[in-house]
This record gives sequence, structure tokens and C-alpha cells, in this order.
Amino acid sequence: MDVLIVDDEPLVREIVSENLMEDGLQVVEAVSAEDALEIAGTAKAPGVVVTDVNLGSGMDGLCLAEEVHRRWPSTGVVIMTGNPGYVGDRTFEENERFLPKPFGPSRLVLAVRELMGRSER
Repeated sequence: MDVLIVDDEPLVREIVSENLMEDGLQVVEAVSAEDALEIAGTAKAPGVVVTDVNLGSGMDGLCLAEEVHRRWPSTGVVIMTGNPGYVGDRTFEENERFLPKPFGPSRLVLAVRELMGRSER
């Protein structure tokens, strides 16, 4: 799997998945951070995790990003949100990208491709 998409909103997951699959990437979807960690733990770690910040109940996307970095240091993370206030004054790491919603498909693909290039080094 190239990209693991994590969002509790089905329409957002579908749109993000379609944009990345149109670019030739292999995509797997998860509805929560917990599901994402389970999926990633049973297969080869994804090159990139694309996650929303607000994932409903349970772990949020920022905590998921920290856990991904802890378990798979070379995996990149794209953090997206419709409310930039959720990220506060967080400093993003070198292997992270932040995308405030709404964003176009080209910005998403560029962020994922940049991070995939970093994880393959």
C-alpha cells in the first residue's frame, strides 16, 4: 500500500482516494486512527498516511501522526483539517505536510509524492 487514508467522513475518504488512485497510487482507507494502526500493523507500513485532524471519538489525527512516526519513522504524514485552529501552534516535522481544507487535488498529490520520495531514501 502506498497511502493509508484516515477520515471519519465517507465522502472525504472517497474524494481523497479517487484523487490519489487517479495518480496511480495504491490506496487503503480507514475510518479511525485505531483502524489505521491495525491496518498498517498487519501489512507493510504505508509510504504515507493522509489523516484528518478531527476523527470523531477516539484518537485524533495529530495523535495518530505521532504514533505513526513512533512506529514507522520513515512514513510520511499529511495532516488535513477544515479548522486550522485544531492544530494550534504545532510545528510540523520534516516528514509531514499540512493541508487546510479545502485544497485542490494537485496540492494533495504533490504533498503525498514529496513525502513518498522522502520515505524511499
